[in-house]
Amino acid sequence: MNYHIYQPSNCLSDFVRYYWQLELNSNSPTVQTNRVIPASELQMIFHYKTPFREVDKRDRHLIQPRSLICGQQTEYKDIVSSDSIGMLAVVFYPYALRAFLPNLVSEFTDRSISLNDLFPAETNILEERIIEANSVRSRILLIENFLLKRLTILNSFSITKEAVNIITKVNGQITVGEMANKLNLSKRQLERIFLADVGISPKKLGRIIRFNTSIKLFSLVEPLTALAYEAGYFDQSHLVRDFREFSGLSPKEFFRQPCHTREYGITHLG
Repeated sequence: MNYHIYQPSNCLSDFVRYYWQLELNSNSPTVQTNRVIPASELQMIFHYKTPFREVDKRDRHLIQPRSLICGQQTEYKDIVSSDSIGMLAVVFYPYALRAFLPNLVSEFTDRSISLNDLFPAETNILEERIIEANSVRSRILLIENFLLKRLTILNSFSITKEAVNIITKVNGQITVGEMANKLNLSKRQLERIFLADVGISPKKLGRIIRFNTSIKLFSLVEPLTALAYEAGYFDQSHLVRDFREFSGLSPKEFFRQPCHTREYGITHLG
């Protein structure tokens, strides 16, 4: 399996965090199941080989379209593959997706939406060109041209960006009221901007950021009680609650998985 990360061009670096490519050529396909957890990012994914199957926590199944937008996750889901894999994903900053879409970002939360539903006239052509392209650089160029044609800076962009950066900097350890005061907004205004531009509430984003911090700290801090305090939790029980809510597993079960990609919100279950 080949996994690579690529940086965006300068003109998109305020919006796109990075691109990632995943490829696996298999002559004897085997079923692989990967658990994907909330990671505070939004993605646009392009499959140029066989699309995945999604299974959510309620056991609802969905075959991913060839190109899709994955909104903010507040729940875990399993991704199942059983054939050769070829895909390229755009990872947006939490505040950035709405710069390319007319929709409220909350419409995509916990959903995988076909790009063809949003841009029917252009998506089929883009998908065909991505499949035909002979290099990852060519595919990224196609995607960047597609994004640049749609780039529109909204009036709320700078406020949302600043708010997300504040939450990230303090690892989610700030109340909605405190952040609203910093930004000279009312709590209601801040909540409304977040639902429109980020897709979830400031409080939920803070919880997801803190949860991911605990994952990154796991190899450095033990036992779980110390990990909880280091990551900013009130106590171990709150840490366990978030693990069960966001991953469906206890911390011990989560870190016991044979191959866990901590940076990118993917746990390989077998």
